[in-house]
Amino acid sequence: MLSYLKKRKTQIFLISSAALIITAATYCYVQYTANNGFKPPLTQDTEVTRNGGIKITPDTVLVQKIVYLKCHDVETLRTKPADNLIGLNYAQLQKVYSGWTIDKFDPPEVQMTLEVDSFCREHANNMFIGIKDGYVAVFYGKPGPKAIVKEVTKISANKLTDQDLDELRRGMIVKSKEDLLRTLEGLQSR
Repeated sequence: MLSYLKKRKTQIFLISSAALIITAATYCYVQYTANNGFKPPLTQDTEVTRNGGIKITPDTVLVQKIVYLKCHDVETLRTKPADNLIGLNYAQLQKVYSGWTIDKFDPPEVQMTLEVDSFCREHANNMFIGIKDGYVAVFYGKPGPKAIVKEVTKISANKLTDQDLDELRRGMIVKSKEDLLRTLEGLQSR
C-alpha cells in the first residue's frame, strides 16, 4: 500500500511539474513577443515574396523610423538610397540593416523600423529643474509637455522664494551635472 501511494505521489508530482513548465514557457513566450515588438516576417501574400525580383532603385524612398524606448519618441528620416543599396532585394537589404524590421518593401518606398533602448538626443542631451507634485525635480529634455522626470528631490517648493518658484515653473535649464548639483544645493540651502 505504501509503495502504491509513493508511486501515485510521484506521478502527481511529475504531471504537476510538467504542467507548470509548459505554463511558464507559454507565459515567457507571450511576454517576449509582446515586449519585444515581435513582428512576423512578411507573409507569402506580399508583393515582396511573390516577386523576388523587386529591388531598390535610385528613385526608391527609404523611410527609417527610430523608436527610442526610454522616452517613446520616434525619429523619422526620409532619404534616397546610397549607391551601395541600389539593386538590393529584400533579403540583401535585411543583411545590411540587421536589427531593423523591414515593414514595407516596394520599389517606390522601403519602410524600416529600429527600436533603440535609450533616450532620443533631445532627452539625452538636455536636463532642466522644475517642480513636480510640490517638490523640486530634475527632468530629461527641454521644458514642456514631453519632459521626462529623472528624479524628484526632497526640496519642498513651499520653502522657495517667489522668484525661484517662477523660474522653476518655466523650467531652469542646466548645462552640466556640476551646474545641476550647484543649483540644487543652492535651492536646498534656502
